[in-house]
Amino acid sequence: MSTVIILTPIIIGSWPVLAAAAGAAAASLGLAAKASVEDTVKNLQKAEVEESVEVDISESTTVAQNMKEDQKLEFTTEDGLRITVKRDARGRCTVCASGKGYTKAELKQKCQEFMEKFTQCYVYNKVITELKGKKFQIVDQKVEGDQSIRVNVRRWTD
Repeated sequence: MSTVIILTPIIIGSWPVLAAAAGAAAASLGLAAKASVEDTVKNLQKAEVEESVEVDISESTTVAQNMKEDQKLEFTTEDGLRITVKRDARGRCTVCASGKGYTKAELKQKCQEFMEKFTQCYVYNKVITELKGKKFQIVDQKVEGDQSIRVNVRRWTD
């Protein structure tokens, strides 16, 4: 007997879980974590000549419960693309993409790709943790051509 489960997630988790999912999503898209302490003057100067796009994270009130005000994660690529996940003082969570040489449409696409990967990584980790907690054994895992993840599990009953 086999079962197919399609998950439509609402992102709920503690900051370490969210940070891990964001890091995994960033790594899969070729982004690297940026040091938490940056030269503010350089960033302000760059911001004047860079394009920037900001997209709200759906279900952000759920995510916001697990982030402190003004907390953020920042990832960069070698070509200057910067993706930032942050929560503002009002509790709104956003993904912001910025960089030189990118159009607003390209940056919005990068935000969407990141959010899709972030959600997939978060849900994957949550599902695997729950399955292991319920004594399921992971038999096989496979990333399909469309980037969906197929996980085969089994559980022996007594």
